[in-house]
Amino acid sequence: MDTGKVILIGSMHFLLDAYMGFFAIYLVIARLDPKAAALIATATSFVGNLIQPFMGYAADRMRGKLPVFIGLCITALSMSLIGLTTEYGLLFMLVLIAHVGSSFFHPAGANIASAAGILNRDRSFAIFSFIGTIGFSLSQPIFSGFTSRFGAKSSPYLAIPTLMTAIVYLAFSRMEIHGPERRARPGELKAILLKRGFPILLLFLIMVFRSAFVLSMATFLAKSYEGWGYSRAAYSTAAPVFLIAGAFGILLCGHLTRLIRPRIILAVTQTLFLPFFILFLVHGQAGSLIHSFLFLGLSGAIVSAGHGANIVMGHRVAPEMTSTISGILMGFAWAASSFGPTLCAFTAGAFRPFPGIASGLLLLTLFPVAASILSLLLPPHVDGSG
Repeated sequence: MDTGKVILIGSMHFLLDAYMGFFAIYLVIARLDPKAAALIATATSFVGNLIQPFMGYAADRMRGKLPVFIGLCITALSMSLIGLTTEYGLLFMLVLIAHVGSSFFHPAGANIASAAGILNRDRSFAIFSFIGTIGFSLSQPIFSGFTSRFGAKSSPYLAIPTLMTAIVYLAFSRMEIHGPERRARPGELKAILLKRGFPILLLFLIMVFRSAFVLSMATFLAKSYEGWGYSRAAYSTAAPVFLIAGAFGILLCGHLTRLIRPRIILAVTQTLFLPFFILFLVHGQAGSLIHSFLFLGLSGAIVSAGHGANIVMGHRVAPEMTSTISGILMGFAWAASSFGPTLCAFTAGAFRPFPGIASGLLLLTLFPVAASILSLLLPPHVDGSG
């Protein structure tokens, strides 16, 4: 494994994803309407991520550095501006542009990270995902802490570190998108997708169902804790607890795939999280912050564990176009999963024992369980050799 390359692209992943949770905490800080905010989150995620497979194909064709550079710059600039407004139309545009920037970066970054693994792609991609997830996990406390100290109008300054990094990368780094010497043409792409469509479809649906739940948790954990009466410090920390634990689950899974078949890991983890999630709801509602965080972290670590393996299995199915496959299994799947926060918001209060947003989150657990069943249908060759 080319460790230096994995750490470098992982660090850029950290920087980019550190912006992607800004809106979820800003909706609480600015006291935005939860349903309007959920519609913004859903629509922007869907539109922005829908184009990611096409960005992945473009990255497979272009190679070079530009997709990574453009993605970093667009995302940092647009998401850092949200603190300047509470106008819903403008917020929609800023968050949408940030998702477009993310769609430039993620397929290219996934390509570089997977290729850097050489014979150990599960581990290299797990490290890439782990570092990026840590960035996303810290996104809400970064925005909350910075704007609490300097005011929401100071949020544009948060773009500076990433813009500087992007410029240094473009000017000095030799790290570029990887691929075979001969580049697949559009007709060949269609033939590959049709020939290997069944495992790609299963992997896609598994990612959609898991992501719908995880995205809803990231969007509404702060709102849940606020509704239970916790302080700003507590509700700003909830999503990071869940996501950082998920990052460690992904990292652990990257090592376990050498001992346990990835298909089995997917099937087990997407059901085993459920009792811990229910204990999180019980303790959170009862006012026990420490216990609720403990079970929240355990459920996050377990349900997210198979995320990296899910994508690397797609790379094994179609090694000729790993950026395109990454775009399908990340961006396109994330677009399809963007119904999660809206479904969560509109089913709030559906279950009397868990009032408010907690009911919607409980309903969303059905999707990872369904993904677990689909995992059992995957053909053996997606496991590869580790």
